[in-house]
Amino acid sequence: MAAGNGAAMRIAPVAFCLDPRDRNQRRTIRDICRITHHNEEAYIGALAVAISIRSAWDGSWPGLGNSLFAILLEDLPDASVRDRIAEIAGIGDDLPIAAIGKRFGSSGYVVESVPLAVLGASRVAGLGFMRVLEELVMCGGDTDTIASMAGQIMGCAVSRAGIPQEQAAQLPSYDRLVEVASKFAEIVIG
Repeated sequence: MAAGNGAAMRIAPVAFCLDPRDRNQRRTIRDICRITHHNEEAYIGALAVAISIRSAWDGSWPGLGNSLFAILLEDLPDASVRDRIAEIAGIGDDLPIAAIGKRFGSSGYVVESVPLAVLGASRVAGLGFMRVLEELVMCGGDTDTIASMAGQIMGCAVSRAGIPQEQAAQLPSYDRLVEVASKFAEIVIG
């Protein structure tokens, strides 16, 4: 369980600058992950988050349901993270996120945290942004990182308009965050 989830939590901006489906750009993503996490599972977890974000951004995953699992299972290399995503993909939508977290774990171990974050994000259309975050927090464990990864994926899927502005406005330096994000978007989009 030495594969932590820090690289996966921090990878979101990279998903807009590098295509995680391109082999050469994947090498760069791996190098970025290895600055802090020199572990193949940690890289695969970060890659799963990057592919999820990129898929929401390019519209190949429109934020609806389990099609995100299919994308990840096609694009991820063989690893424990991928195996866990496959296990969770086989669970129906009727099982609460907290029950899945209890069954599969919700620690800082990337094999537990990334698939759980992806599961949460895949339910944004049915549950809504805030309810997904609440259910992930109810799982216990590394809730801040798991909710952060799910929030990054969901945020890209639902866009700024789909993020509850009442909660977002409570963030410290909210206006500055919006300013920096807008400038980043101008650079990425051109």
